[in-house]
Amino acid sequence: MFFNPSSEKCRRIQLFVARLLFSLYSVTMPNQRDVAREAHLSSATVSRYLTDPKSVSPKAAARIQAAIEKISYKVDYSAQCLKTGRYYHIGILAPGIGPFYWEAFSWMQWKLNEEGYFSTLFYTRDVNTLDHSYRDRIPPFLNKRQLDGVIFFPLLSREDDEIIDNLINWGHPFVIADRTIQNASFPQVSMNNYAGGWKAAEAFLEKGHREFLFIWGRHDSPSAHERFRGFQDRLQQDGIELGPDRQIDGEYQAETTYRNALKKLDAAPRFTAVFASNDASAIGFIRAAAEKGFRCPQEYSIIGYDNNLEFSPFTTPPLASFKQPVAEFSRTAAGLLLDILQGKSDVNRQRIFEPEFIDRESLSHAP
Repeated sequence: MFFNPSSEKCRRIQLFVARLLFSLYSVTMPNQRDVAREAHLSSATVSRYLTDPKSVSPKAAARIQAAIEKISYKVDYSAQCLKTGRYYHIGILAPGIGPFYWEAFSWMQWKLNEEGYFSTLFYTRDVNTLDHSYRDRIPPFLNKRQLDGVIFFPLLSREDDEIIDNLINWGHPFVIADRTIQNASFPQVSMNNYAGGWKAAEAFLEKGHREFLFIWGRHDSPSAHERFRGFQDRLQQDGIELGPDRQIDGEYQAETTYRNALKKLDAAPRFTAVFASNDASAIGFIRAAAEKGFRCPQEYSIIGYDNNLEFSPFTTPPLASFKQPVAEFSRTAAGLLLDILQGKSDVNRQRIFEPEFIDRESLSHAP
């Protein structure tokens, strides 16, 4: 008689064997009581250690960890979550991708992982269309993801303001990153982009420049607006206006800047200095200007932003730029959220980081 592996009888046998093996594994798998017995400590002490290692003495912690390793105990994180109501899971909500975000996410995850948390990145906008992804479904989205807290990178948009309102109603801790909110009760960590724009104008003015162009980042980006505002305010102190004919849309992208600069340069007013909202736009402009016969730094100077070490020091000429303390900014944002989760009441909820100007050959005296 041949054995038919697809028969109903065979399926029942397979199910029985699977259940039997699972039962045997459950019986033999080390549990928390086994750890306590091996460490010669109470189950309550082991439980406290598994929830918060710092809640027991260093000597007890060492004995528990040695017991865990000896009997190959695996923590049942699902049970831990049910017991403590905490998931050790942080959501990072961001509008897109790019060098700044990539670096920020890496440092945030490093800090969170160091403290025993894992994180998930969620895009609030579709990467290709830039349409808002969660506008109408943020409340159920937050509730279903089992998050302890959120780090949110908002843009200057009604949709992102609605997300902030939803985060407030959500009732869990959150931190606003890379945008200054007027409500001082919101925990927020930001860069002083206004100061960067101001310092760029001063660097040009010290070299004798009086005729400028500005390359925009995304118009819904808080950073782009603050850099423009700081740049414009400093120039106005010297009686210099930055009208629409002296502004180019760049969207933080080399190709977009390149194409728009090609169109604008034929009719652009005379200029000797260009401030770009990021290094990628500066590179796009340099290429377009070269094709139109403008030489840098002989005929104009240019300053970028972000000090992208992959290419800023290696352009022709090397690009003057602003270095942002992304590592400190990111670790601080993650650390602030963790402090709030731990119930610390004396934390500084408003953190602002300053940019550093990096002078290179693309900045020269006015011709």
